[in-house]
Amino acid sequence: MLLIDYLEDATSYLQEKTTRLRKLDDQYRKIYDRDIKREIGLIKQEIRKKRSEIINNILLNLDEFTYLNKYFPELLQTFIEDEYIGKIISKKVWLLNFKQMPPKEAVAMLEQIKSWRMQLKDAKKLLITKWVGKVDSRAFVATYPMLKGHIKNDLERDEVITIIDRVDKGLLREGWLILITDALIEIPIAKFMTKISRLQYLELMANGDFTRARGRGTVGEVSAMRKLEKIKRKKQHYENILTQVLLANPAYLRKLKTNKNWLAKNKQTTLQKFVECITPHKVKERAWFNEMKKRLSMDD
Repeated sequence: MLLIDYLEDATSYLQEKTTRLRKLDDQYRKIYDRDIKREIGLIKQEIRKKRSEIINNILLNLDEFTYLNKYFPELLQTFIEDEYIGKIISKKVWLLNFKQMPPKEAVAMLEQIKSWRMQLKDAKKLLITKWVGKVDSRAFVATYPMLKGHIKNDLERDEVITIIDRVDKGLLREGWLILITDALIEIPIAKFMTKISRLQYLELMANGDFTRARGRGTVGEVSAMRKLEKIKRKKQHYENILTQVLLANPAYLRKLKTNKNWLAKNKQTTLQKFVECITPHKVKERAWFNEMKKRLSMDD
């Protein structure tokens, strides 16, 4: 299945669920029925699950996503503007700006971004703690040149804070684009693997505590169960982040998986074991392009 076929199916799915949800919301406002409320909760859960699945599929098909932007940008823009999946796709569009860079250049650029973000942090702190009234744009930009071009008129404090948050979000994404290059990707990988390994140990300990407390029907059993579930959720959270980091650079991930020790189970690193089931989909650019042309001609 081509990525566009999946996205079209996902659009139809979310449209159907959203339409159903709106009808149930209308019904619930008229009659506060418990069964309707329960169904609303289930549908919201299904929508959240589908949105997460869409992001995961974009990352698994990042090569195809990139080619879609390269050869059919107008089609991609149509998906981005879609009422049901547009905002979801927009969350990963920034990955299309990814490019490899030499280690020295990557480190220098990352340090520059850190400096810019510190400047924005200081500006926001000043506004929150000391500023009263409108912000003099000229004086403020002179003090914080990172905001040049973003603040052009005198604005209220909260408006400036909103602009700062938006600029900072853009810089954060630029930083991640550098961190996921081959030159620096080992930094976030090591960071999240450390967290995951620690939580794996804590999960093992918590599971033992729960096993010993299970069946007693005591407060201790409930407490042990909640502790175990909390650790599992936290571990899953960091596993999801690490998975997304690896999928954001599919070439690096493939290289990691083709390591000569990959098949030697007793020699695998913890990271290799983690990525064993993470397989980005690879497509041949020319073959994909021809298939896309054929697929689009069928829609005409």
